[in-house]
Amino acid sequence: MKNIRTRFVLKSKKLAAIVMSAALVAAFNFTKVDAASIAARYNGVDRYETASKVCQDGWKEDTDYAVIVNGDNFPDAMTAAPLAKKYDAPILLTNTDILNPYTSVELNRLKVKNVFLIGGKSVISQSIEDALKAREIKVTRIGGTNRYETSILVAQKLGKVNEIAVVNGDQFHDGMSMASIAALKGIPIILTGSNYIPDTVKKYLQSNKKIEQAYVVGGTDQISDSVLSYIPNAKRIGEGDVYQRNTSIINAFQNEISTGTIFVASARDFPDSLVASSIAPKTSSPILYVDSPISDYTVNLLSSKIVNNIKILGGTGVVGYDLEYILSSIPLSISYVNNITDTIWQNQKYTPRPTVVVTATDGTLKEMPVTWNVSYLSTSKPGIYTINGTIDGTYRTITTTLIVNPLPVSIADISDEVQSGYSYSFPDTVNAKMSDGTVAKVDVNWEYGDQAINTPGVYTFYGTVNKYSKKVKLTLVVRDSGSSGTPSNQFDDTTIEIVQGESYKLPKTVLDKVTNKNLPVTWNTRSIDTSETGIVRLVGTVTGSSYNAYLTLIVTPKIVEVPQIVETVIQGSTYTMPTQVAAKTSDGQTIYVDVTWETPFVDLGSPQTYYLKGTVKHFEDPVVLVLKVVSY
Repeated sequence: MKNIRTRFVLKSKKLAAIVMSAALVAAFNFTKVDAASIAARYNGVDRYETASKVCQDGWKEDTDYAVIVNGDNFPDAMTAAPLAKKYDAPILLTNTDILNPYTSVELNRLKVKNVFLIGGKSVISQSIEDALKAREIKVTRIGGTNRYETSILVAQKLGKVNEIAVVNGDQFHDGMSMASIAALKGIPIILTGSNYIPDTVKKYLQSNKKIEQAYVVGGTDQISDSVLSYIPNAKRIGEGDVYQRNTSIINAFQNEISTGTIFVASARDFPDSLVASSIAPKTSSPILYVDSPISDYTVNLLSSKIVNNIKILGGTGVVGYDLEYILSSIPLSISYVNNITDTIWQNQKYTPRPTVVVTATDGTLKEMPVTWNVSYLSTSKPGIYTINGTIDGTYRTITTTLIVNPLPVSIADISDEVQSGYSYSFPDTVNAKMSDGTVAKVDVNWEYGDQAINTPGVYTFYGTVNKYSKKVKLTLVVRDSGSSGTPSNQFDDTTIEIVQGESYKLPKTVLDKVTNKNLPVTWNTRSIDTSETGIVRLVGTVTGSSYNAYLTLIVTPKIVEVPQIVETVIQGSTYTMPTQVAAKTSDGQTIYVDVTWETPFVDLGSPQTYYLKGTVKHFEDPVVLVLKVVSY
């Protein structure tokens, strides 16, 4: 009869738990369809096995380092997380006098070569240290005369830092709330008293007066204002009860952490949250305290975040099934995410966006990490590419359409004319032959300089086109508005450009566009003086026609100098020979002309100086490029 009653009592307790869970769910008024996934529960027979399971999940391959702390002593252990992160080491627990078997197994599995023991010999015995050394493991003990000095010694092991976290060393809650975040940021956790600062801590703070920020964790009950006054560049974060401080700390660093994965642990004891502080930085995750009944501050934080994965520290006796169900139901999920279109140039380096903005179920915008089906995409060929991704921790897919535009490879020089006294509008676009074989109009920006075009003459302008290595040339002929003669449609009104000083023979025939025959022509001059720049307008008498032919000769300034080019490159790098060089002309202008090099390639493997020669059309002297290859 007694056994029957016992079974009834147990069933009643289970029923009560289910009823309580249902009541809590109803109280929170959950309307979500999607729920956060309980991705893992690290559940051992005791805290030591739980620590080993965390280690197995976070470190599946060999690692050189491990951090060992006392599983019953939180003060020394509280500062270990940043050190573990620096050396990519798991945090394992042990007893004071005997190396815990679960920890020993993990050291063997990971083939650990170096171990940090946190705490003095009264915390972790000399016997454990000797046993580790006997296994040919190098042991570094970090332990002071008290918890405060130990925290300073651990901080010094991290090296020079720009920020620190200061917590009350008499209770573990704030230290464990801060541990994973401090580890992620690589900043030490300094312990102090609530109303006093130990001398070792005071000395450390005085020697680090120039730190950019000191995060003082907790309210005045945890760290008083008198203690705060000793701390340089102090910023207080987290006030209220344990759960309010915990969530305030998470929110204080929300721009640096990710809530896609959250580790949850009970606030009633420290070991579970401690061992999580070494694995949580791998996903930039915080540690959240949960207990029954769940705190309003915890609910408010979860209901404002998109949480994809929840990892629970401890068994159901610590975080029960009722809490597990509630935790998975509270967080936001993704309501909508827009696909992406990115446009780049051919050969431009492209990496898919690591994060995207999504719309959460409450209408707010959130940033979420993405895993794409490619990590690298060659952009050597123009075209349209599709990249598929998945929002981390969800089944939501997203697509990036990548448009790789072709590059302009050839743009012909432009000639145009206008009569003096008339305005002239420079073209906004030019036709370019693209790298994919097409012809497209591309934007051009003209360099007007200080040239005035209100008098007859020949004017040269240069423009730049995005992603085109050469200058675009525009030759503008300004004709005298009083020029005699009106061209007919029977003969072409030809314009020819020649360089100053070059000889030119006048054509003996012109094409009759009516009969498609070449007819003899007699020009109004027999020779052309090209020693001076300018425009020569010729009128020709065509045999057998009543119409005249017209010829415009544009004598452009000659190149008088191409300055020597000096370039410096690093040994082992790449260098592309210039395709155009700046040249000075007889009218004092600077133009850009094509150059052909005698040695198109050079060896940059060793430091030396090259003197390279090139040729420019219409210029007799060689162009000289001095290329200096220097060592690193």
